[in-house]
Amino acid sequence: MSDFKIEDIIGVIFDFNGTMFFDSEKHVKAWSLYIEELIGTKLSDSDIEQYVKALPGRKLIEHYLGYDISDDMYEQLSEEKENIYRRLCIEDKENLKLAPGLEKFLDYLTEYNIPRTIATTAPMSNVMFYFETFDLYRWFDTDKLVFHDKRLRDKPYPDQYLVACKMIDKEPGKCMVFEDSESGIQSATAAGIKYIIAVNGDNLGLETKDYETVKVVIRDYEELGEDFELPS
Repeated sequence: MSDFKIEDIIGVIFDFNGTMFFDSEKHVKAWSLYIEELIGTKLSDSDIEQYVKALPGRKLIEHYLGYDISDDMYEQLSEEKENIYRRLCIEDKENLKLAPGLEKFLDYLTEYNIPRTIATTAPMSNVMFYFETFDLYRWFDTDKLVFHDKRLRDKPYPDQYLVACKMIDKEPGKCMVFEDSESGIQSATAAGIKYIIAVNGDNLGLETKDYETVKVVIRDYEELGEDFELPS
């Protein structure tokens, strides 16, 4: 990896949550608060560890409701949870900021006209919240974003990254992806991405050793260095 440089890549794709914005704790808290509202009972620490942190949103809701829900119902209930999440973000102004070093890196990509976009499983309501909050318009074209859409399978399926590559008109093998989760790494790998940078600032337990496509693990973007050469 010591001879690998950012200029070898002609397209960059970012996951968002946990990669560009360290917000995992807020999602856990939002789900906990929402489930408590849904069932009228306070969750124990054990419940949070065993279910809230371990299950994807739909399975979490179905676990506590005790029955399967329709796609439309899940979209509705999930958006109610996202309302709580956005409120928690706004209330915590001190931590409502992009990952360390990211703005400088995005300025670099913009200055050198390196195609870039975001591929996230977040719903459109959250994506627009991020754009307004962080002024992402400075670096990204909203017409080229990939977000949660019922027409696309979410990660770990490759759909989102395949569409993201098309959005910036680049082959997967010439794109770099920044990810913070195994499902995201699996998605990018399945799409044919060969250069994945794992960001573990919000997920220190992230396991990457089984993925040859993960070239580097960084805590945040400050580790890219002044010239944005990747650490070996």
